[in-house]
Amino acid sequence: MKTRATNKLSDILKDGIDVHRCAAARALGVLQGPQATRVLVEALLDEDPDVRTDAAIALADIRDPATAEKLMENFTGDPEGDVKKAALSALVAMKYTPIIPLLRALTVSRAEDQVAWDEDAFFTDGWDCWDDIQLSAIRGLGAFENEGAVTDILTAMADELGQDVSEPAFEAMTRMGHTGADALQMFYEEGDARLSRRVTRAVGRSDSRNLDELRAAMLTDPSPVIRILALENLASDDERLTKMFADTDATVRAAAVHHHGATHLHYLRDMIKDAAPEVRIEVFKIIAANPETFLDKTEVDAVKSTLKGDPLAAKHAALALFALKGPKIAKGFTHVLGKQNIPREFRIGVLETLEKAGEIAVPALLDLAADPDRQLRLASLTTLANIAANDPVWPNDAGRGLLMALNGELLLAPEEPELEEVEPESEPTPEPNQAELEDIAQEIDESLPLVAEDAAPGSTLRAIMANEPDQPVKETEEIVLDDAQQRMLAMTNTRKLAKRKVSLQTEVAPYLDVRRFSARLLGQVVVDDVTEALIAVLGSEIDEETLLAILFSLGEHGSKRGQLPEHVRELVEGLLNHENSEIRVLVTRILGFLPDDDIDDMLTGLVIHEDQLVRVEAIRALDRRNVVNQGVRDALNDNYLGAGIAAARAMARISGDDAVDALVQFAVRNDGIYRRDIGKLLAQYAPTKGAARLLELLNDEHRKPQWLVAIDALAELFQHQAPETELLVA
Repeated sequence: MKTRATNKLSDILKDGIDVHRCAAARALGVLQGPQATRVLVEALLDEDPDVRTDAAIALADIRDPATAEKLMENFTGDPEGDVKKAALSALVAMKYTPIIPLLRALTVSRAEDQVAWDEDAFFTDGWDCWDDIQLSAIRGLGAFENEGAVTDILTAMADELGQDVSEPAFEAMTRMGHTGADALQMFYEEGDARLSRRVTRAVGRSDSRNLDELRAAMLTDPSPVIRILALENLASDDERLTKMFADTDATVRAAAVHHHGATHLHYLRDMIKDAAPEVRIEVFKIIAANPETFLDKTEVDAVKSTLKGDPLAAKHAALALFALKGPKIAKGFTHVLGKQNIPREFRIGVLETLEKAGEIAVPALLDLAADPDRQLRLASLTTLANIAANDPVWPNDAGRGLLMALNGELLLAPEEPELEEVEPESEPTPEPNQAELEDIAQEIDESLPLVAEDAAPGSTLRAIMANEPDQPVKETEEIVLDDAQQRMLAMTNTRKLAKRKVSLQTEVAPYLDVRRFSARLLGQVVVDDVTEALIAVLGSEIDEETLLAILFSLGEHGSKRGQLPEHVRELVEGLLNHENSEIRVLVTRILGFLPDDDIDDMLTGLVIHEDQLVRVEAIRALDRRNVVNQGVRDALNDNYLGAGIAAARAMARISGDDAVDALVQFAVRNDGIYRRDIGKLLAQYAPTKGAARLLELLNDEHRKPQWLVAIDALAELFQHQAPETELLVA
């Protein structure tokens, strides 16, 4: 089959129209082989410059040294800039050394005595292609590691009327022995900040021993930026790192820890209490990843003592402390969550720590669901969902708490909220209370109880699960909305979140926020109890956003379980006519996971729904159910291309060879927009028959307008065929 394809593409490359010749050249670069190489070399003399360019690019992929002389002729004699660039790339890739003298000449001039140029190109295109060739020549000389070319590069850099070639020049010089190193030293010592940074980056990416002296100078450069760039690529056993960990500049110390701290853990013990928060942050990250090395009491106490000051550093200190001490340390952090005068960054960091603690953190996380800060509310629920999903035991407290939030029992809605016009400004967040942060650090003590103190009944899992209706419930402490939240309450039933994104700035009444967000998060807690709870709430009176969240989560449950209970059908079927397109799409997805025998027929009916997104989802659902019927086949002709390609994917996967004819016909429609996608599908599911059909199309003179589609699809087929089918096609 591969030989047949090569023969046909070779014929097209010789005698086809220009657009087909270009495509054939590209395809032969994929098929390769002696015959492909031969006809591509012949195509270097094609009358069309685009064909010559594509032929040179294909030969660059093949890298046959026997083609070098012909490519050299194109490079010097072809006036087209694109052809020259493609030929040069091929010659450099195959390390054709006779081109070196010409590259040196092109570094400083157009070398018009050796190279032909299109003199009118600048006036017609507005661009002198020698600028591109000059940069390619410099890079090529670097690839050849030609030390003698340093003088030519320096001449090019000294040309005040020329372009800036410093970046490729410095990269090339790093590969040009002692002469290149001396040139880089000269530019570094000139003191130009921009050039010094570029030299440092180039030297850092090189492993040449000729640059050792220059690297040493960079490590002691007066500029912290240069020192940071220099240390990034140092070997982990380089003795000079010792000074970098003790650098006078905090940014350098932080960079040293970031890049090399993991291999020099012994240096970090003295940096736990570094005065700069950016340094401590990097140290704490390393400690969290390597806790077994920092178990000494003095080191643990040092981490504890840093739970104050900069909130971001305190956050990472908390994570490091958890890694050192384990879940029992969470007992001290649970007290932090509800304190409004603690900076948000630190409280968020505590949430990350408590997620690792698991069930021990659940009561404090449930309390935080009523926090005025929306970001913290949603973060606490996300943490609960992660705990619930990762706990192998069900039921668990985190899951119970989310189910209560779903049912509106975690935070109760106010009975008669009074809406008043208020000033939009709210009180600014108070500055961090350093004294309280110090107190928190003292609270991290193993003698404390393992859970946070109980909060008011009605707001924590323990109080809700106590089931003591006779006890007075202090609802006012949990459900009173501040003025700004009351002002926004009337808007919550009409606000829509585009693309299922949750805005952290939007003001939403906490009881609504908690219910909606928990409904969405429960999509990752895939157990029967949660599925049934979502279905139960679906049958109650809920707002549109909660409905969307529940439908989304049921779709996630269906995807992970493969099936949903039959009784969900009666609750969602009527929503297919809902005015909200997203609801219609989610319902269609859910229907695809129902076991009912007639669901296939219902989904087939939805394949012609007026909503194009519903049509796509219905086709995907049938695909999951391994159904390819006339409705799916007809969808190949859908005026919405998304539906057509969804049907093509389903047919290719399920029907294989039987779908080839329809897939090839689909590929040629709509100006061949999906020809490459179809080529990949044929490669995966029907390589032999797919290649045969595409070749049949190429042999049909009456279908010549469709040949471009066939050529490109054929190239994709041979490029992406699965390893187990490669020999079959070849």
